[in-house]
Amino acid sequence: MPGRRSRAPQLALSALLAPVLLLSACGGSGSERPRHVVLISIDTLRADHLSCYGYGRPTSPALDALAAEGARFERCVASSSWTLPSHLTMLTGLPIGAHGIDHDGLWQRTDADGQPIAPDLRGRFLAETLRAAGYRTEGYYTWKYLEPRFGFGDGFDHYERLGHTFLSDPEVGPRVLALEGVARELGDARTDLEERGSAGEDVGAELAEVEARLADVAAQGRALRAEHPHLFGDIKVADEVVDRGIAALERAEAPLFLFLHLFDVHDPYVSPAPFGTRFDPRYEGPIDGRRVTASNSPVRPGMDPRDLENLVARYDGGIAWVDSQIGRLLERLDELGLAEDTLVVVTSDHGEEFFEHGGKTHRGSVYPEVLSVPLLVRWPARIAPGTVVSGTAGLVDIVPTVAAAAGVDHGAPTGGRDLLPLIAAGRVPERVLTAEVVAEAPGGGVLHRSSVVEGARQRVRDVAANAETWGELDLTADQPIPQRPTDPNDARAAFQRALQRLENLRSASPPRVLDASPLTDLEQRELASMGYAGGDGGDAGGDRSTFEGGVHIDARLDRDE
Repeated sequence: MPGRRSRAPQLALSALLAPVLLLSACGGSGSERPRHVVLISIDTLRADHLSCYGYGRPTSPALDALAAEGARFERCVASSSWTLPSHLTMLTGLPIGAHGIDHDGLWQRTDADGQPIAPDLRGRFLAETLRAAGYRTEGYYTWKYLEPRFGFGDGFDHYERLGHTFLSDPEVGPRVLALEGVARELGDARTDLEERGSAGEDVGAELAEVEARLADVAAQGRALRAEHPHLFGDIKVADEVVDRGIAALERAEAPLFLFLHLFDVHDPYVSPAPFGTRFDPRYEGPIDGRRVTASNSPVRPGMDPRDLENLVARYDGGIAWVDSQIGRLLERLDELGLAEDTLVVVTSDHGEEFFEHGGKTHRGSVYPEVLSVPLLVRWPARIAPGTVVSGTAGLVDIVPTVAAAAGVDHGAPTGGRDLLPLIAAGRVPERVLTAEVVAEAPGGGVLHRSSVVEGARQRVRDVAANAETWGELDLTADQPIPQRPTDPNDARAAFQRALQRLENLRSASPPRVLDASPLTDLEQRELASMGYAGGDGGDAGGDRSTFEGGVHIDARLDRDE
């Protein structure tokens, strides 16, 4: 990467001047705001699969270089293990229990009169704050959960989804559903005719007509696929998202806030050549990175270790592919002469499970493999290169940090803190960070899982029906294993304190107006196609009427007192 190499002499000098730069970072108010702010969210990226976090495979040369030129946080935890609530945290600074969106089932609720109940989202978006401060704001994202119907987009001058499927296309989707409806009716009719024929009736002519109509429907489906091939493949458009980001930087009249959401690490674990097979080129088994959440998935507990090894290699290949695209963006920043005074923040909404604690994909637990995400921050004008910040940061810290860097008041409470002076100090002081997920309980029903992290100590709590279980993990361990806390009463007290903070933060946060209309059949089909809203890959099932929104982390603790 020429842009990276051209900066090497400057980096060597910067290392000698690190104490001066760190003092400048501590000053805060005396420094100018960044010319541009670039926030990159790499969906489904667990921190421990990046080379700069000690991973054995060279998955992330571009991100490694970014970390070497700025700051890498030793630990960063998400507020949930799936896209929607974690991105709301990332862009409002509120943990899930404060912003209030814990499940997409909130869009399916009705009142006593059958009228839709709007989800009660709270908070202020970073884009709103930066636009009010004079930044042009542009966002490019890839997956449905970041659409305006889920609360996103406010504050952006331009906010655009890239990477559609036929289910999200407003014209093709309804046509496909209509064809499927006709096919179902004809299929039922054929079954009825076959039964009548078996009973001795002469149904030959009718059956031939039905078969002809079914063939016509199939032909129309093939024609749709041929006419819109990009809508019937995998959503892998990291290169397109980065192209839009580069174009925004090239045309920008400073300042610019650019948000990029890259979805290509997410399953299916399929990447362009040579990345897809880069880390396991000789594998010849049944795993191809697809059908990870399908009902007949080959990805299951107890699968052949060699097949699981290949699955992880394909996931790592996706990381390398996305890293290569981020490298293009960073090179272009160099070429434009913007790198020195552009604040770049790279993180993820959640990680991914590969049966470390029995599960796959995400949205099923709050263990470190799905909560521990990378946090890399580069701003050469303010941050010394090669800084490693110990302690535990959170996605809640991104909004207050960016707002402070821009020299503006966010104008609403957050659950985080400005990390710039902590970068200078090299350590994040111990404090409480919370996470939640509403998952499917074994045997059906709703399972509320919650987590409280204090420093490197994580307590977890599961509540399903009348059952409650506790666990504790050491986040400094190479492979943390949950253990029963020696003092459950102490753990319960920690959760009670966290609940009170969440309630206070939520009550102080401004409410927002959201679309209350229920998810359509097309929307639910699209989510199910990726293992959500009815798929298996860690999805929350059960009675949607139980999803209340708001503060959930310990809503039932008082029952146990």
